[in-house]
Amino acid sequence: MKKGSGFYNLEGIVSEESINKYLFSVRDEGKLGLLDVETIEGHENLSKPYSYKITFTSKQKNIPPDSLLNIEGSLKIRAPNHNWNKYIQGSEKWLYERQIEGVITSFSLISTSADESLYEIRLEHKLALLSRCKRSAIYLNINVPKLVTQILKEHAFADYEIDFDNLVCIYPNREMIVQWEESDLAFISRILSEVGIWFRIANHHAVSHIMVVIFSDSQCQYLFDQKIMHSSHAGLTSNEYSIDQLVSKHNVVSAGVKVKNFDYRLANSQMLNADADVSAERATAYGTEYRYADIHHQPGSQFAEAQPGESSWFYAKLHHEIILNNQSILTGVTTSPSIVPGMVLEIDGAIPHAFASGFVVTAMQVTGRRDAALQSRLIGIPYSQNVCFRPQPLPRPRIAGTVPAIVSSPIDNDQYAHIDVQGRYWVKFDFDLDQHRQGYESMPVRLARVYAGDTYGHHFPLIQGTEVAIAFEGGDPERPFIAHALHHAPKPDPVTSRNNTRNVIRTAGLNKLRMEDRRGQEHVKLSTEYGKTQLNMGHLVDAGGKPRGEGAELRTDDRAVLRAAKGILLTTEAQPKAQGKQLDMSAVVQQLQAALTLATSLQQSALTAQALNVELGPQQQLNAALEQLTRSGLVAYADHGMALLTPQTMALSADKDLSLNAASNGSFNVFKKLSMAVGQGLSLFSRAIGIKIIAAKDDISVQAQRGEMGLLSDKHFHIQSMNGNVTISARKNIQLLCGGGGIRINEDGSVKIFSPAKVQLKGTTLDWSGPESAKDKTPVFQEEQFHRRIKLHGSGNPDDVLKNTKFRLTKASGETIEGVTDDEGMTPLLDMTEMDEMKMEILPNE
Repeated sequence: MKKGSGFYNLEGIVSEESINKYLFSVRDEGKLGLLDVETIEGHENLSKPYSYKITFTSKQKNIPPDSLLNIEGSLKIRAPNHNWNKYIQGSEKWLYERQIEGVITSFSLISTSADESLYEIRLEHKLALLSRCKRSAIYLNINVPKLVTQILKEHAFADYEIDFDNLVCIYPNREMIVQWEESDLAFISRILSEVGIWFRIANHHAVSHIMVVIFSDSQCQYLFDQKIMHSSHAGLTSNEYSIDQLVSKHNVVSAGVKVKNFDYRLANSQMLNADADVSAERATAYGTEYRYADIHHQPGSQFAEAQPGESSWFYAKLHHEIILNNQSILTGVTTSPSIVPGMVLEIDGAIPHAFASGFVVTAMQVTGRRDAALQSRLIGIPYSQNVCFRPQPLPRPRIAGTVPAIVSSPIDNDQYAHIDVQGRYWVKFDFDLDQHRQGYESMPVRLARVYAGDTYGHHFPLIQGTEVAIAFEGGDPERPFIAHALHHAPKPDPVTSRNNTRNVIRTAGLNKLRMEDRRGQEHVKLSTEYGKTQLNMGHLVDAGGKPRGEGAELRTDDRAVLRAAKGILLTTEAQPKAQGKQLDMSAVVQQLQAALTLATSLQQSALTAQALNVELGPQQQLNAALEQLTRSGLVAYADHGMALLTPQTMALSADKDLSLNAASNGSFNVFKKLSMAVGQGLSLFSRAIGIKIIAAKDDISVQAQRGEMGLLSDKHFHIQSMNGNVTISARKNIQLLCGGGGIRINEDGSVKIFSPAKVQLKGTTLDWSGPESAKDKTPVFQEEQFHRRIKLHGSGNPDDVLKNTKFRLTKASGETIEGVTDDEGMTPLLDMTEMDEMKMEILPNE
């Protein structure tokens, strides 16, 4: 708005001494220029800025439009003071009934004659200027009254021009309010109508040319004590105003309202039924209006002292009041210029019943002429303590399709998704020109996915800067969700014309699933950068796309574990074209059976030769467990050989039996030392070729430290020393026997030579001398103590030592031993000196 200039040069300007009942003035740098009004036509409504069309005449035939447009103006409506006396000091000739302030928003030249021109202007409250400002914007964490105040202040409204002081309900902050391609006037009118807040425009109580916008959500801001007579009771004096042409129209309306809203935050639907008891006219109501998807997050209560706004109950009651505003429509015509919307008229006289409780004026059309009295056609509703005037809800704009936005984060160049505990994102809408706190430029927005459930589903986190397309439930701007993510120039697509045969899932951390569809080179790659761990299948290529192999590869620069609780089968047995059962292991079973057959045959031969007997039952049990992996075992099979190699140490251990079978030859080669120790017996049996034990260097020692030793051959038996002596000694006696004769050397050293036939002594010399003895060196065998030390601990956890725990051991013989472990979970009672199995029980401590 601007101040006028140059009005004192306009011809046709009148003074306040004019007899015109309507004075229109424009402000000229604080001074007033009065125009000669011919007609006025005004429209005033609750919750709308008023608008007056004013025609005036002027001798100036070409008034420049910019001298009036966007200029502050004032329309005063006055009436003659019938008690005026020019001889009484202070007596006023005119009584000012109404003063309407505004801004000129339209200017027209209607006609021109030889004497004067007729012009038309439109005077509107400055709130109407907001209709000229159209925008799309986002407002965060604010309630409706505060947002309306904020927007009005952006348009230079002063605090004293805005009155929200008498609201009854407590309005919660909304997460986000969206203004979508709406003018500021349409926007604030809409959000006020959504919550049932109405407003009227009145002169400031102290400064009449200041207009105040008074907002209310109840009857407390009605203007009461406004009495007026029905025309049939009007007096004969011309200064008494009246009302006539009273008409009431009645309609059947809904008897109640039911509202429902799905709130995903609460994981259920909030539903509230509102009865029609907000109206006393139940006989003229029928049915229920069902409204879905008003945004409310709490049920509310009709009995709450501090009524929360925007609850389920709040909306049910509000919408029923809106319906009841149309149950009875009242109209009338008055000559009073002081009546304004928001007044509750108390009409004296014989009036229709509908007017008896009071006539709440909600709208009016005002007409007046220079040569005729002012007349106002009034529209309103009956006054009710239960039903307040509510503005008709203005439709919320709908957004078809999607709008672009960018995923946001409070951290610059954030490497990870900025989401809340519900997995929601914050986005920066591209259409929003306002600056908000970085990372929180919107309400938390859900991401739509093809699959979701109770902590299951799929979710690829969106990183800061990702472009997303925001869609809206039902097109509602305040129900946004991320429909999908898109690539753009700064963040290109992983599949382009250069690799259009690939299907790729790649995360920001370079975790990748790549599926190549090029015919004849199909492959799948699953990889992560950590440890450069990869599973490659099919046609294997390097980073440059060059072939480097075929089949499958699992590789990592770190550790790898293959774990299966029910068993593992590693096999080269073919299943062409992926045909066959998963556990088809016919070759494995055949090989196991062949090994068992070989072991059985050789064992029978060994028993015939009186070698030690070895039970084959464990191997049979092993075969049964491995077939179809009925027990948790590991089977490795290779058609053309298998090698287990290491440049370091290799351990092969079995807690029970160990079986090695070869249908042909076997070779066990150790470059340095070979040590073989058994707990009970060792049996070596060769069925065909024989056994050779050879030490190319150093000694061979064969001992039976606690038993006998027997050397037996079917043919020749050779004892020979190439470069030394042969000594045969015994502590008790030695016998050399053959054919019934022999030599016996007794413990006392006496020697007997005996023969059933003859004894021959041959030699060149026979030396017969006195007695002589020789002493041999008898080795000493030390008593060895074999034992296993046992430590008790919790199942599967060696660190969970069972300290000071009572136990019971039961030997195979039935003998029982009880004891208590020490602080380390051990006790000498658990040191087993035999290779026997024992049963152990943990006893409760007393």
